[in-house]
Amino acid sequence: MKNRLSPLLAMCAMLASSLACAEPAALATTTTRLGISATTFSCSGTGSCHYLLLNSLCQERMLDGATKERSCRYTEAARFRLLPGQKKTVANLPADFLYAMKPNADPSPQEVLSAPVPH
Repeated sequence: MKNRLSPLLAMCAMLASSLACAEPAALATTTTRLGISATTFSCSGTGSCHYLLLNSLCQERMLDGATKERSCRYTEAARFRLLPGQKKTVANLPADFLYAMKPNADPSPQEVLSAPVPH
């Protein structure tokens, strides 16, 4: 029987950078009660997981012509780094917080807004 590599491992084998193959996996579990969330974040793999959490305050209003306008302001709720195998629980977050994880580097607010992790 031939030993076959998964497509991901085969792709990693072809890449020149070993960092691309060693990205950590991030997991998050969110529990929401009465609009407040407590989320446990974790990190697995070989590199560190850098998190940035943002709170959002959005206001909507109706304009002429039945057009809805939405304006949002974002503030930093938490920023932290986890090593592989570590977990961290962050409590008292609004239910609609946004976050992103970036391996081995801090994510920017723009990265959170352009590609938030669904929770």
